[in-house]
Parts: sequence; C-alpha cells; structure tokens
Amino acid sequence: MFNSNKVAVVTGANAGLGYQVALQLARSGVTVVMACRSMERASQAQSQLLAELPDASTQVMCLDLSEPESIRSFVGQFSERVGHLDLLINNAGIVGIPMTRNSIGHELQLETNYLGPFALTGLLLPFFRNSVPGRVVNVGSLAHRFAKFDLDDINWEAGGYGPMRAYARSKLALMSFTIELNRRLGDAGNAVVALGAHPGFASTEIGKGDTVIGPRTPLGRWFNGKMEPRVPTAAQAARPIVFAACDDTVRGGEYYGPGGWLEISGEPGNARVNALARDSELAKSLWTLSESLTGISYLTGN
Repeated sequence: MFNSNKVAVVTGANAGLGYQVALQLARSGVTVVMACRSMERASQAQSQLLAELPDASTQVMCLDLSEPESIRSFVGQFSERVGHLDLLINNAGIVGIPMTRNSIGHELQLETNYLGPFALTGLLLPFFRNSVPGRVVNVGSLAHRFAKFDLDDINWEAGGYGPMRAYARSKLALMSFTIELNRRLGDAGNAVVALGAHPGFASTEIGKGDTVIGPRTPLGRWFNGKMEPRVPTAAQAARPIVFAACDDTVRGGEYYGPGGWLEISGEPGNARVNALARDSELAKSLWTLSESLTGISYLTGN
C-alpha cells in the first residue's frame, strides 16, 4: 500500500519494534518521522537506519506521550516541517511500572499507552489527505485479553493498583479505541481506517531488567533463560505491525498478530480480541471519558 511520497509517523521508533517498523517502512520508500522521547536516542537510531538504508528519508522529532504539552508541541512541529500524513503507528509504550503519575495526575501507563495515543491521533487526523486512503495502526498486546474495565476509576484513584493489571487495562482501552475510531471514521466518510496489531512475544528492550515484570525466583530466571533464545527477535515480532500498516488485504477495525501457537510467534494473521473491546456502548463511554481527560475532542456526534 505505502510507497514513495507517503509519510508515516512511528512513535517510539528509536528501538525495538518501533525501529524495525520504521526500517521496513523506509525500505519501501516511505518518509518516516521517528517520534521519540529521547532526541539523543532518536538521532542514534536515525544514524543506524541510514547506515542500513543510505537513501532513506527520515526525520526525528521529540514526542513524550506521557505529557500533553509534548504532544501538542510535536504536532506543531510536524505541521511546520511536514504538513501531511498517510500512516500513524501508535507504537510507543511502557509496561509494568510502579504507580507513577504524570504532571497532570494521570497514571503513567494509562497516559502513555492509551490517553497519549488518543490525543495524538485526534490532533494528527487533520493532516491525513482526504482523497488518499490512510491508516492508524495501534500496537496492542496479548495482555489486553485478560483485562477488565473500571470506567469509574480508570485513573486508579481509589487504589488497588497493580503494575500488570494497569498495563493490561491500558491496552484494552487502546483496543476498544481502535474499533470505535474505525467506526467513527467510517461514519464520517473519512478515507482513513484504524486497525490494531500485536507482536506476540518479542525480544526488545521494554521491561528488560524490570524488577516488577522480570522473573523473581531462581526457577523463574532459569525458565526465562531457557525461553529467551526461542522468543522472536524485534524484526520478527514487528511483522504483524508492518502487515497491518502495508498489506492491501487488511480491513479497518481488525486486529492482527502472529498466527502461531497462542499468538506468540509466527506469520501474521487475525488475532483474538477481548469481548469488552467490541462492546460499542462501553467504547462510547470510554471515548467521552477520554475526551474529558485529554481535553481533545474529535469525530463527535457519531
């Protein structure tokens, strides 16, 4: 689908899945905006990419999805430096951190993995070209299938916070948003579609050395050591995301992942979705709540 003269924004493109997605898109001739929290790491990643693909068209821009002002600043910079968009890959995320809040009091995993992408998508939608098909690809997780919603306490104000519970909930929110976004885009007659993809298991930097999500017992560390060589590389795990972004057969509102055993690895295929993410009334309530929390409203009245 995507080739020369197309522009893609890839969040978290400095490492892991994001870097591999950026590399594959650049290889197909797409201009890639590498939207990253650390400009130093983004510049290093850009240099690495250009060493592999000297003719690639790339730009680096600062984006911290955990901070609303950074999102607005990024969109302003994008408007000045690029001005149009064909593909948005909401890839950046964090996993399993202790309770932390951003500058306006939002729980950090909720903000980074869901509210930030919700706001960024809304602010970037006007840059998609009306007459040209575009895509928003939200990167999900197997963990979303085990999550539940509590819209009355989505920001964990009442306590009960658990690092992995919060992560799974943030990814469930992202999946619900993906399906609802695609519905609203279709109802509005927009040429953009939204879909999701997850990598299965991936050998990336996210969570490495984390005392919360890492194995805590000698047995756990032994098992982890035995399994690690079997875990797909970032390049392999990125394939469902690239498939969702580029393949001509995908459909808006769908979810893709590895087609192998338990969706851990394998060739891209359709992935299973938590039934809560397909609850349209719940999705509408989440959308309204998200607009309130972010101050960003779009595709209303659908």
